[in-house]
Amino acid sequence: MSLTYRSILILYCIQKLNGERTIYGTFHLLNGKKSSQTIGDANLFDLTFLFGILRPLERACFEKEIKFLRENALIKEMDPSSKKITLTSNGKLILTKELKKRPIPIHLDGWKYNERSQLLWRRLSLLIQVLSNLIDENKRYTPIQQDESISDWVKAYLMRYGHNRFTLADTLYKEVLQSLERVSELEASIFVMRLTSSTRIGYTIEQISSFLDEDEVWCQVLFIHTLHTIIQHVEKNMLHLPILASMIGSHHEDALLTTSTQKTYQLIIEGKTIEEIALVRNLKRNTIEDHIVEVTHQQPNFTIEPFVSLEHQQLILAAYKELHTKQLRPLKEKLPDGISYFEIRLVLARFGGKHESY
Repeated sequence: MSLTYRSILILYCIQKLNGERTIYGTFHLLNGKKSSQTIGDANLFDLTFLFGILRPLERACFEKEIKFLRENALIKEMDPSSKKITLTSNGKLILTKELKKRPIPIHLDGWKYNERSQLLWRRLSLLIQVLSNLIDENKRYTPIQQDESISDWVKAYLMRYGHNRFTLADTLYKEVLQSLERVSELEASIFVMRLTSSTRIGYTIEQISSFLDEDEVWCQVLFIHTLHTIIQHVEKNMLHLPILASMIGSHHEDALLTTSTQKTYQLIIEGKTIEEIALVRNLKRNTIEDHIVEVTHQQPNFTIEPFVSLEHQQLILAAYKELHTKQLRPLKEKLPDGISYFEIRLVLARFGGKHESY
């Protein structure tokens, strides 16, 4: 039996979700669905680093993978009516074995870096192509990136800093080379093969996986990991990597919030109540509550006491420690009637994720 790296990532997510979410919880997470449920699950089950890593992941492709895993007895249904699944004992052994051969790269962080890494790649790949053609005095070529905003950025950058194309190209080469020293030789090779110059068009991931005889999804994950590693390196060395730093922009914690949640968060900062925010924004109370849970996940210093009392926090935590579950219904049934699902979600968001503490 040969497992694709897509199957390995799906198995890993199923194991982490521990039978407390349906199979589509895994699908939405790997596809990067920005819903309150998926964002919450990513944080609660320590899976933010895989958020959106397989995007775009077609539903039919995902269901085919699930069928394969089921037919090979790597997963099993806990309850057919709920579509909740877990790994079999053989599935756990296979996953451990596969992850030893191809571990999930350590700097991967889909939730934090996916959007910025796409921007970095588009700007960097086009700038390299343009500089290569300028140096070779080739004026007739098709830009590798067709997005007008990317083209405008490269033109503006060259207007400001491209007076000496040779010096600029040399500096950029040294910055990229220094960054690639932080990844494996395979990852660096994949990255370079994707680049376009005046003499060749960059290869696709499909072509690269064929040339290298490697799994296509594994190659894609390694490429994404390289971009994430570059961003992390640049963030720590902004002054020494000025060209790459200009491509990724500045990072703010608020940027991790969805656009609608940012608006709600600003109103919370201004002292507005949930009812007032719902009225101002013409949204349902439940939607505002979803936003507050998202803020709690993303902002470690955000206080939840205005929304759930210390007494209720202690009761919820006691039930959570006793039941060892992040499913809302069993917790709600264990708690007094006066405690809402919203309060439970807030406490789980604050204490039930990767920074778990009581």
